Amino acid sequence: MKLKMWGCALLLSSVSITAHANDFSLGLNDNVISTDLIFDLNKHSNASVGYIYSNDGGHLASTAMHIEHDAGIHHFEIGAKYSYVWAKQSANGSVVGIGGRYAMDLGSNVSFHASGYYAPTVLSFGSVDGQYELDSKVQFKLNPNLALFAGYRNIRFQYDNASNSTFDSGFYIGGQASF
Repeated sequence: MKLKMWGCALLLSSVSITAHANDFSLGLNDNVISTDLIFDLNKHSNASVGYIYSNDGGHLASTAMHIEHDAGIHHFEIGAKYSYVWAKQSANGSVVGIGGRYAMDLGSNVSFHASGYYAPTVLSFGSVDGQYELDSKVQFKLNPNLALFAGYRNIRFQYDNASNSTFDSGFYIGGQASF
């Protein structure tokens, strides 16, 4: 199973990202590995694609688009995120979550990041009846192109005719490379 998990991560990271991606991040803990590519579309918008593999939850692929705004040490992003889940213990399905990301520069190369998305029933498809996702992390920049982070993530799906399911809930560590 670990070979499959690492294979998925290597496949995603082997995509030619140097020509198009601005940020590539990789996070992991004992049961979960996640990757994320963020592309700047222009000065005030970005797009991202991500993948999470969870030993307990299954696979989650996502794509998002955000409008950005900077106000001093604060960075805001608001947008939509489409996610498709191939769950191990529940039915598969997709959601469109509305939410965004926030970052605050704390000084001395340390920053705080948070994100949250909510998908109501009307934006949930297949057997999925809703979803919420919360994430926060503290990041330390080693240099302008490399950062390390530690955080906590909680992703939960609601189902029509089955028990609700927590896809991922726990602490993680990782790194981010900027191109």
